[in-house]
Amino acid sequence: MNIGADMSFTNDVKRELCGCDVPDNLRDVLRYGLMFGFKGADPYLVTRDKAVAGYIRRIFPKNSIEVRVSKISTGTSYLTAPKDRLLPVRYGYFENGIVNDLIGGSDAEVGMFMRGLFVASGSVHVQKAGYHLELSVGDREKCESLLRLITEQGMQINLSHRGASYFLYSKNSENISDILTFMGAVQSAMEIMNIKIMKEVRSNINRSVNCETANIDRTVRASAKQLDDIRLVIENLDSEQLSDDLREIAGLRLENPDMSLRDLGKLVEPNISRSGVNHRFERIAKLAEEIRASKPQEQE
Repeated sequence: MNIGADMSFTNDVKRELCGCDVPDNLRDVLRYGLMFGFKGADPYLVTRDKAVAGYIRRIFPKNSIEVRVSKISTGTSYLTAPKDRLLPVRYGYFENGIVNDLIGGSDAEVGMFMRGLFVASGSVHVQKAGYHLELSVGDREKCESLLRLITEQGMQINLSHRGASYFLYSKNSENISDILTFMGAVQSAMEIMNIKIMKEVRSNINRSVNCETANIDRTVRASAKQLDDIRLVIENLDSEQLSDDLREIAGLRLENPDMSLRDLGKLVEPNISRSGVNHRFERIAKLAEEIRASKPQEQE
């Protein structure tokens, strides 16, 4: 499935839905869902996808839908509209909300209605910023009745609007996957979850790399401070003033400036723990601070 462009995932979902079988007893429910997604006082639907326009014409009774082709600078669009003026009336287009008698109450019937609605006016995008499924209905009362229908099926979706145009949307990948599965786009739903898994894997890898980088930075800074302290102590104290264990760890650090405390501890005879190595460096740091404190401050 191609997800390179923002609209390509929507096109793939719609083409998957258009390829699904439609039982004869559910064909009118599918038509109602398609009609529910039309717009305008005289119902029409504009799509850039020729396959969707052809699908709508085939689903409705023969010669009841016309498709007009319009070519502009940005591409070709297809306007579909009922030729039969009674068609919108038959499929409840002018009603204020969902006509339950035109759907029924089974999962198969509601799913088929939503399939038609998505083909007509749905979109789903997968981007770096996240996921976005939208069902654009336009009319507020229709949108609210659609919200009730979807939530009654146990699925979650939100209501919003742009000016006077209302729509339902979800940005949750699991909710989107559930909705796609419910209306028959099973492969697209699986693709959403696969994309989510890959995003999580990449995110975990990035966190691991960032954490490792931060640990390396801390080790480098700590080693630089230890080297400064060791050099200061060596320059200002006789070797006899340092205990054997401090001389040993100071020499190992000078020979191995990039080595971790744990690995340094393995070079000590006998081996000591990371905390043991750190304790020795703390003692050297204390000596270095005493030396710095005893020196007069340089005049600016």
